[in-house]
Amino acid sequence: MGKIQKLDWGVIEWIYEPEQGSSDHLKVGISVMYPKAFQPRHIHYGDEQFMYIISGHGWQKIGEEKCSIEPGKYFHISAGMDHETFNTGTEPIVKLLISLPAVFMPPKVAPDTREKTRKMESIDKKEFLKETVKELLRHNLKPLRVPLSIFDENHNPVYTNQKFPQYCKKCCQIEEKLENCEVYRHLPTFMPPYWEGASAYVCRHGLSLYVLPIVYEQELLGFIKTGHIRTSLGRGEEDRLLFNVPESTANGMVNMIHNIAESICSHYQYCRMQVKLSENARVLSDKTREEYRLQGRLKTTCDKILNLQINQHFLFNTLNTIAGMAVKENALNTYQAVGDLAQLFRYTLRENSPFVALADEISYVRNYTNLQKLRFKDQLEVVYEIPQELMESQEVPFNFLQPIVENCFKHGFLDRTRKMKIEIRAYSEAGQCLIQVKDNGCGIPKETMKLLRDKIERGNEPHGTSMVVRKLQSVYGNSFWYDVKSKAGEGTEVSIRIIASGGESR
Repeated sequence: MGKIQKLDWGVIEWIYEPEQGSSDHLKVGISVMYPKAFQPRHIHYGDEQFMYIISGHGWQKIGEEKCSIEPGKYFHISAGMDHETFNTGTEPIVKLLISLPAVFMPPKVAPDTREKTRKMESIDKKEFLKETVKELLRHNLKPLRVPLSIFDENHNPVYTNQKFPQYCKKCCQIEEKLENCEVYRHLPTFMPPYWEGASAYVCRHGLSLYVLPIVYEQELLGFIKTGHIRTSLGRGEEDRLLFNVPESTANGMVNMIHNIAESICSHYQYCRMQVKLSENARVLSDKTREEYRLQGRLKTTCDKILNLQINQHFLFNTLNTIAGMAVKENALNTYQAVGDLAQLFRYTLRENSPFVALADEISYVRNYTNLQKLRFKDQLEVVYEIPQELMESQEVPFNFLQPIVENCFKHGFLDRTRKMKIEIRAYSEAGQCLIQVKDNGCGIPKETMKLLRDKIERGNEPHGTSMVVRKLQSVYGNSFWYDVKSKAGEGTEVSIRIIASGGESR
């Protein structure tokens, strides 16, 4: 049994949460909304959610769009969207809830800022924070509807967006003066060695405020504060102005300020490097090495984002299948399928290395096709022809094969007039490893094949094939080969040729 969170309108059982200390953030829960319960209009701070309705009836508003709630429907709520729900029925609304913190991209440094920084003899940290916040405002902070304040190391406010809840405006008049809030009057003391995690403070009204020090290499730059939310049941009539939120919302807000702090620290690191360039000519070589290191960090970040895109791509397509099952089966079967899916996520979300053994990648594909067999049963056959020695010795990019197999179901088996078959083969020859995925589906017409090849060449399309090609390019450069052969009515074959492990260096 997972962790139970009690709310004004019902309960949430979190059936999958990241392990302590993990870099994963995805959470999966079962939400139960009581009959005739009402979840008033609120903002999804810092996290996006996918909801699949298992049972119950009612209505909800996402933004200004009102829609009905009934079994089999599913919804996506972006970070920063307004949301309200009303259970109009006599039975609980039960839904699958998947929460993922919103992606926050680091800001870019303007060219004039680089030139200005080069002329500095030292960095004024307060002025640095002001300039950095301007960059963040241009790129990231303005769209956020989260209560957010940034302070320098002496607790002087550098930025506040005034997005405080109505409760704080009425009870504490926080809009008039930040110090009207008792938690803002409390000045946290952080002494070296600095703890770089967020601290939670609870005011007398039961609201939580999260404070994160901005620390770069044990140098305190300032603080970020967010929150003004309640994650427990209300305590009185005044609580009607403020409604409690799922723990995933609090996690999303904390993750967001960590990302902001990381962006500020990265910018600070870059500015310090530029200042050092003016000291003497020897720093030029240090700058080159530093830029290589930053490029490596950027490449690693891009790879992680690409993995996340592929994982989300797979996640929502698989949930479409589960949605179809729910129409034909009862909620218990769907619940069990979601449990299996949560186990599958452990592989995709816990893997940090860009490379894995071919055996691990094939095992992951087997788990995926097992989920598909829940849907297609005996109408689906999957054949693997891979030497055991190759399975154990060959390294492949993490999570590159499943999106190709997924395309068999998305495109190849649209017309299921015969038994579906997928063949996955791999073998080595002349210092290379060849991997093939073949289906007996409907194939791809010539006109569509031309469009597909154009998309692959451009490499900037969000679909599964382009993401796989981009992943191969990121780890092999131009030392790989990717080909798609297909004929309408006869199926499709995807071939990938990569360097055999132990061959040329990547």
